Amino acid sequence: MDKITIKQTKELDYKTFEAFRALRANLENVEKEKKVIAFTSVMGKEGKSFVAFQTACAVAAAGKSCVYVNANLREAISSYIYEATGVKKTLLDCLSGKAQAEDIICETSVANLYLVESGAPCKNASELLSGDAYQKLIHALHEKYDCVIIDTPAMGEVADALVASRATDGVVLVMEREVVPYEQAQKAKAQLELNGCKILGVVLNK
Repeated sequence: MDKITIKQTKELDYKTFEAFRALRANLENVEKEKKVIAFTSVMGKEGKSFVAFQTACAVAAAGKSCVYVNANLREAISSYIYEATGVKKTLLDCLSGKAQAEDIICETSVANLYLVESGAPCKNASELLSGDAYQKLIHALHEKYDCVIIDTPAMGEVADALVASRATDGVVLVMEREVVPYEQAQKAKAQLELNGCKILGVVLNK
């Protein structure tokens, strides 16, 4: 397993840090078993990836092994949230048959935190995330780690979140306060439920 250096690009203030501790506690109370949790949003730029990554860091800080999976195969956005140095193999490599599952999991410089980076943007993301390779990868992560956090694209833009979330124990919706119309939020909820995804809760961001 490769070990990489990871650095957060934004320091958290005390209130924000405590908010993620509270979110971690709430998720722990939902189920006592090991969990695979997807984070998505209704629209883009609602802070979904920031919330997903910080939640993974909060879980790791509690002494549990947590792997953060950047499943956004559409665009490279991680540099706004963290800087990862030394990544060799990515999620895209695994899903396209160029790497094995164990080759893409990176141990990070943050204790108990592991990372699967997305890779270069691609056009057939939905097909890859609905394939057997993705299902097998998530199952393997579920067996090995205490918690798996999957960061998916926004639902209002592409179907990736719906197909990626089918392999999870539940989904957290991240919504920017007073931005997402009620009708769109209800539509997102209905789509997740139609695809058999359990909604664990909603995080109001910003």
